[in-house]
Amino acid sequence: MRDLFVVGAGGFGREAIWTIERINSDAKLPVWNIIGYADDDPKWKKGDNYEGYPILGSVEEASRDYPGASVFVAIGKNTKRADMYKRLRGHDFPAIIDPKAQISPTTDFRHGTFIGAGAVVQVGAEIGKFTILGSNSVVGHDAVLGDFVNLGPGAVIASGVKVGDAASFFANSATMPWIKIGAGASVSCGTGVKEDLPDGASV
Repeated sequence: MRDLFVVGAGGFGREAIWTIERINSDAKLPVWNIIGYADDDPKWKKGDNYEGYPILGSVEEASRDYPGASVFVAIGKNTKRADMYKRLRGHDFPAIIDPKAQISPTTDFRHGTFIGAGAVVQVGAEIGKFTILGSNSVVGHDAVLGDFVNLGPGAVIASGVKVGDAASFFANSATMPWIKIGAGASVSCGTGVKEDLPDGASV
């Protein structure tokens, strides 16, 4: 087993640990030894127990105390996730893939990615580093998602869509095929996108 700590003791952190537990249960031998949570929020006291796992202290403390551990960054906000990646350089950042996700063997995804339960990633898709695919989200064939993208539960990226870095799609949003979504764009819950969006657009 490999040691791993989760950055972020909020809802996403709990979801990540639940997924890692399911990965361990599904494997012939457990893959991960979950050593706890790291969080900079002062409300979390080092040594406290949170839903069965210890609080390791701040991110810097956990990184210092467990220099060889793998790290999963469970922070939903794209810019903060990108910042944490820079702060924790030197650690290994595994992709966390729920056993109930369906991923084509021709999919290319990178380190730090999270793919939740029920997500589907079709043939030829590319998923950038530290990208989140929420439960039951869909990425169509030949779509390309940049780094630090966030798809909420049920979001659908249609075939051939190109999504720029740090774009966000909230729950049950969707795109038409073969369009381009600019970096940092934000698509609200239940919204359909029919044409290209520029960088930083909000719909």
